Amino acid sequence: MIKTKLRKMLTAFAAASMLAFSLTGCGGSSSSSSAETQAPAASSAETAASQSSAAGSSSASSEIGAPETKKFTLYGVNDLQISAAMMVAEKEGYFKDEGLDVDTVYMNNVPEIAAIMANGEAKIACANNYSTPSWVTNGAPTTIISPTVNMGGTQCLLLRKGIEIKSPKDLEGLTMGMVSGSTQYVCFINMCQATGIDPSKIKVSTLQFADQLSALSSGDIDIMAVPEPWVTKAQEQEGATLLCSGTKSYIPGYEGDVTWCNLYSTLNANTDWAKENPNTVEHVLRAFAKATDFINDNRDEAVKICAEHIGMSEDDTKKIMSENVYKFGADDTYVETTKELEKFMEENNILPSGSSVPFEKYHDFTYLKAAVPEAYTAAE
Repeated sequence: MIKTKLRKMLTAFAAASMLAFSLTGCGGSSSSSSAETQAPAASSAETAASQSSAAGSSSASSEIGAPETKKFTLYGVNDLQISAAMMVAEKEGYFKDEGLDVDTVYMNNVPEIAAIMANGEAKIACANNYSTPSWVTNGAPTTIISPTVNMGGTQCLLLRKGIEIKSPKDLEGLTMGMVSGSTQYVCFINMCQATGIDPSKIKVSTLQFADQLSALSSGDIDIMAVPEPWVTKAQEQEGATLLCSGTKSYIPGYEGDVTWCNLYSTLNANTDWAKENPNTVEHVLRAFAKATDFINDNRDEAVKICAEHIGMSEDDTKKIMSENVYKFGADDTYVETTKELEKFMEENNILPSGSSVPFEKYHDFTYLKAAVPEAYTAAE
């Protein structure tokens, strides 16, 4: 019975996610991506010239040919999981160092990027390895060119102040807010499966992150499903209790480390645009590699940059950033956990018609290997 209810709920959620994907309008965009400045195409020898120099060095950058397209728009999300490296690269001038004139646009969340990836407006954008298979299944011409952050520790479920639970079953009958198609859904379903909760007995109200905070305050929802910085806001402003993250549970009887949401932020590119502009893509990857090094080597300075960008205190920003693992590039762990996520999506009918998308169909590490070869350590 639970399996039947779960399947119905998953099907309904998937349908809502596909509706969100099909929307053609997106808020938060403040600059046009139509203006692109072409540079003379580099020779194939120049394109393949990146070998073993350290990421971030000027000599390494000079080994990549001149960018075919210098001016374009890079889309990100205004949070510390998806786009911290983008914020740092912009502030520290790493895009300019790579010969790029980048307009940056920060959306409210990754699902908002779906429509502009689908219609080709977004040539390159920050995303994640949960949303991308859905986009590809729906025909979006996009591919992951590199992972950027392990963000499982910041995908959370929180309980409204005043509600006390003695067992997981006490969550049944409550109402949860969630963004359609969000990564927190993975955490929710895995939590339910691990603790014996019937997910069909938790009412899901589709709400944006900011709206969830308001709904929690008014009592319209009992559970928030959000990433940082909304986790910290819910705790500080509303006294919400953390139920779990993707990596740790605080639920009575199930306290401790868990693997309910081992997800990654990614950098995605329009497939055709990347093929036409390989040097440009490689320069963007160089900029992200430099920014990631900066985040890890100069954390206090990176915290200041990101705190100013998102309008949060440095203390809260530092706390959130400590929960993310900023690791640029692809390794065996990324490949293995992404394939496990594919299996999860297939088993739970998250993709249309219960379809699956093989790893190779939505990944292309050719540009990463050329631009920052030491950042690719996955077994062939």
